[in-house]
Amino acid sequence: NVLYRLCEEQLSKQAHYDFGLRNILAVLRTAGASKRQQQDKPELELLMRSLRDMNLSKFVAEDVPLFMSTLEDLFPGMHAEKQQHKEVEAAIAGVVTTSGLQKHDSWILKIVQVYEMALVRHSVMSVGPSGVGKTRITETLHKALGNCTASLDLPPMVGQPHREARMNPKAITSPQMFGALDVIANEWTEGIFAQLWRKANKDKKYFTWIVLDGPVDAIWIENLNTVMDDNRILTLANNDRIPMLRPNCTLGFEVEDLRNASPATVSRAGVIFISDADLGYFPYVKTWLTARAETSKNFADALEELFTSKMDHFIEFVKTECRSKMNCSTIALITSMCNLVDGLLKDLTTDMGATLDAQSTERIFMYCALWTIAGILEHEDRIKVDAYMRQHFHGLPDVDGGDTVYEYTIDKESFSWVHWSEKIPQWNYTGSDLAVDFPKLVIPTIDSARTLYNLERSAAMQRAVLLVGGPGTAKTSSILEVLAKQDPSQTMFKKVSFSGATTPLIFQKTIEGSIEKRQGKTFGPPGGKNMLVFVDDISMPAINNWGDQPTLEIVRQLIEQGGLYNLQKPGEIMQIVDMLVLGCMLHPGGGKQDIPNRAKRHFHVMNVTLPSMASIQMIFGRLVSLMYSDEMGLDSDLLAASGKLVEMTVNVWERTKTKMLPTPAKFHYIFNLRDLSRVFQGIFMCATDVVKDEVTLLALWKHEAMRVFSDRLVNFDDKKWFDETVNKVIEETCGGAKAAKVKSETYFVDFLRPPGEDPETGEETPAPKVYEPAPGIDTVKGVINGYMKRFNETNKLLAMDLVLFEDALLHFMRISRLLATPRGNALLVGVGGSGKQSLTRLAAFIARAESAQITITKTYSANTLLDDFKPLYRVAGVLNRGVAFIFTDKEIKEESFLEYLNIFLNTGEVPNLFARDEYDAIIGEVSVPYQQMHKGSEPTKEDLWAFFIDRVRANLHLVLCFSPVGVKFRNRAMAFPGLINNCTIDWFLPWPEEALGEVAARMVLNNKDLRCEESIKKKLIAQMASTHRQVSLSTGEYFEQFRRNAYVTPKSYLSFMEAYADVYLKKVQHIEMLASSINTGLSKLVEAGEDVARMKVELKEKEKGLVIAQEKSAVLLQEITASTARAEKKKAEVQAVKDQLAGDADIIAGQKEAVERDLEAAQPALDAAQSALSAINAKDFGLLKQLKNPPEIIKRIFDCVLILLGENIQPCNLVKPKEKLTLDASWSFAL
Repeated sequence: NVLYRLCEEQLSKQAHYDFGLRNILAVLRTAGASKRQQQDKPELELLMRSLRDMNLSKFVAEDVPLFMSTLEDLFPGMHAEKQQHKEVEAAIAGVVTTSGLQKHDSWILKIVQVYEMALVRHSVMSVGPSGVGKTRITETLHKALGNCTASLDLPPMVGQPHREARMNPKAITSPQMFGALDVIANEWTEGIFAQLWRKANKDKKYFTWIVLDGPVDAIWIENLNTVMDDNRILTLANNDRIPMLRPNCTLGFEVEDLRNASPATVSRAGVIFISDADLGYFPYVKTWLTARAETSKNFADALEELFTSKMDHFIEFVKTECRSKMNCSTIALITSMCNLVDGLLKDLTTDMGATLDAQSTERIFMYCALWTIAGILEHEDRIKVDAYMRQHFHGLPDVDGGDTVYEYTIDKESFSWVHWSEKIPQWNYTGSDLAVDFPKLVIPTIDSARTLYNLERSAAMQRAVLLVGGPGTAKTSSILEVLAKQDPSQTMFKKVSFSGATTPLIFQKTIEGSIEKRQGKTFGPPGGKNMLVFVDDISMPAINNWGDQPTLEIVRQLIEQGGLYNLQKPGEIMQIVDMLVLGCMLHPGGGKQDIPNRAKRHFHVMNVTLPSMASIQMIFGRLVSLMYSDEMGLDSDLLAASGKLVEMTVNVWERTKTKMLPTPAKFHYIFNLRDLSRVFQGIFMCATDVVKDEVTLLALWKHEAMRVFSDRLVNFDDKKWFDETVNKVIEETCGGAKAAKVKSETYFVDFLRPPGEDPETGEETPAPKVYEPAPGIDTVKGVINGYMKRFNETNKLLAMDLVLFEDALLHFMRISRLLATPRGNALLVGVGGSGKQSLTRLAAFIARAESAQITITKTYSANTLLDDFKPLYRVAGVLNRGVAFIFTDKEIKEESFLEYLNIFLNTGEVPNLFARDEYDAIIGEVSVPYQQMHKGSEPTKEDLWAFFIDRVRANLHLVLCFSPVGVKFRNRAMAFPGLINNCTIDWFLPWPEEALGEVAARMVLNNKDLRCEESIKKKLIAQMASTHRQVSLSTGEYFEQFRRNAYVTPKSYLSFMEAYADVYLKKVQHIEMLASSINTGLSKLVEAGEDVARMKVELKEKEKGLVIAQEKSAVLLQEITASTARAEKKKAEVQAVKDQLAGDADIIAGQKEAVERDLEAAQPALDAAQSALSAINAKDFGLLKQLKNPPEIIKRIFDCVLILLGENIQPCNLVKPKEKLTLDASWSFAL
């Protein structure tokens, strides 16, 4: 406890240090085992040795002295000898010797420490930087333990046959590693690690090491906690629990660091830290020299002397005095150097250097050191290296004119220095159309020649190569040139482009689509060929939350292990042979990513510098001389001006690079050699019969420079500066008189010529495409309006009514220029409503190209996008017709869409786009046009496919319509560099007030509902434009005050005008309704007046009859009065009768109530009678008939029945005279 507390307080803080209970338990186990083996040793000595051996292995070099002094203070005067493992150590020494390795004591000690840790821990972590021999340590230990003789006195792992299962957990996803449950089918698919773990713990024949070789993060490593602790059980999501078959299995880790591991994870594993100092680079060099000595001992001895005496100082100088463009480990640089030496010897000699003298050997040593150790430097630092070598080496070439030793190579015949300019191959143009062939032209220079040579030398030794450099430094072109030089019968190649959305699965599918099964689990390129895999922008894959790049991890696995795990058969690895990876990337830093050190170690890294001004002059100068040569009989002033084009272009380029620096708001202000190429490509589009004088050529050059540089600028101030700069360059180069003639910009277009007519049929033929200066904006506007009318006639659903103000015309001409350019792709950046899509459709129609656009649905996915790509490929590649594919940022449903677009822009080939049958069909269809172009040739499938892809790149124009609003555009451009590098940018600025007025005029003048004078309409137009302009300016003030953006776009302006027209129409309708109501009321009033006048006349006529009627009424009134008196008298009599009847009614109502009460009282008797009646049946009547003299009560009842029925009865008789009548029984009548 005291020792560990002191260690925690005094030692450095390292992620892999653990001084917890698990570490104490491991120490106690080791001490216990030592005590049982050496019972005669004092316990304190054994404890001291256990503490030292179990902890010393994980300390960094700086902490070792402090730990040893602390341990000596706790155990004063005590010295514990190192524990001896005689059998194992002897076996390790034997394996090191037979493997051709060096017996480096500190490195062999690490092997022993791994063995000791594996005795007490079932999980062992080898931690250390790249290139320190972690993998070799594990492999050597396996072989050594397998070579030992098993014994009961030795641990179980000693003497068993060992095997290794290695995987990179970051090259796959977590479900692919452990397993995944298909929720729909409810099926469990076991992962790769789960399969390896299951197989290893069932195998009792071999001792299995499962090595997880990849960065540690807090996801996959935490899932192994139950495996790494004392439970030793792998628990899966399907509730399977797979225990460890100890001691036949050990879990190993090889990692660079444990920065993402939790303390709980670190404590569960035994950590062995391996530093650079434990191995260094010289053991590798010694092993390599030993192999060289077998063929040339003198050469090897000379090289060993140079490495011993020169290399350390040279490496120190490069690392301290120079600024490398990429940080590489020393062992990686030395490995590349040794491979380059082998490659040079293979190229320059036939005996691998056996006959070389000391001077030649030193030249080879210097040359290889320059292009490996110092090969990742820029020109400024290369000058320093040149000076250093002249002080410390002998036999360097004499240089002049600013050259350095980098401009020299070794002659194959004399082995002396020779300038690279003498090695540049002769280049001649054999095409017919320079503008069409321009994107495919590669002119060799000193820079390209030496890059190609060194790349080929390393590739010949199967060393992966990585080119780093700034944008536009011909990295991609250099590798593509190497690929093109390969013999197609022996070597094929695959181009892959990485971006921020590239995943390991995408890369694995790309590789799997290019290989076939050879035998067993071995795969390789088809036909037994070799394959070069070119990965462009290899550093672009996104860095995850743990600081790792999973896509680069699977690339490392492919290079390092030579295979990929089969995702369809988990646990089975596909060994891939005959494959070499080449890559290129931008300089890391400044927002650009680096690649992992462990992946970087496998590459020969070379920095590609910008070509010198002399090279640039040579490249473009030769092209210009092809276009404007003395042999063509051109005007002398024109030839003189053509000779100045390169100088002027470079001058403008340099000034623009210096002034227009990239910022977060102007991140795309990156000007490289691609821009120079685009300027000259535009110049070559204009034929010499059009450019007849110097002024036209200068106007053409200015136009192309404006299109390439100025169109991407984001504000009027930058554009104004560039325009002034171009005019100033022309004035400085050609004089003020010429500059004045081209001060006003001339626009070049290719759609001014009218259509022709077939002399035989009289049918209209397509208009010829001649790139020529436009007479004026009005002429261009008239031509475009004519085409727009024809477009609307043929495309009813997409009919457009564009207001072609000057800005819209300029943007249209820019888009049209790009659609006429081979491999011309556009990035149109502007807020909504700028007209990007409409102008593109119209430009495509004029260019006789099809326009295509996707339709987003709920189910639209990346696979749907690929399906939409297929017909475009066939139209462009098979039918050889132009296609404009419009893609907007609103259609980016998934970021993977941009991944495919980025790949297309970089390589032209979307991976796995066509199935095998579709691929074969395309090959068959393009074979005919290929044979027509290359008569007598016998193309391979690769040649035909390359021809097809070349056609696609030339004819399929990608037009991206993005909005600059927000951060998405910048983030996407940074994640997918092809969007910027391979597109010409046209930045749509806010509409000027004149344009706003023209748009408003179209709405106002064409609106028939506006009822006002022309002067009022003009004022309304001006007011609309002014209002929008003022609101736009207010948004800037709002941002300055509140730091929040409010956007006013052309779409807002159009909505504003539509809203005005709508409100105006509603107001007019409302006023018309009110006017109609008032008019209706007035008409009613007029009608009422007429009726009154007519009624007055009628009234006078009727007044006369009224007098007569009044007289008759008086007489009638007297009669009525008399009648009324008589009626009143009669009324009184009636009232008396009414009162008497009311009294009678009251009496009757009282009697009625009494009767109802009697009825209510009699009701029970009535009910009983009815009940009794219902009880009588036919039998009862028969019984009564049998009675001759029934009882009196029966007789009376039947008397009542007879009375009720109205039958005859006996008459009434007096019982006694004058007393009362009595009814005699009528029984006889009842029968």
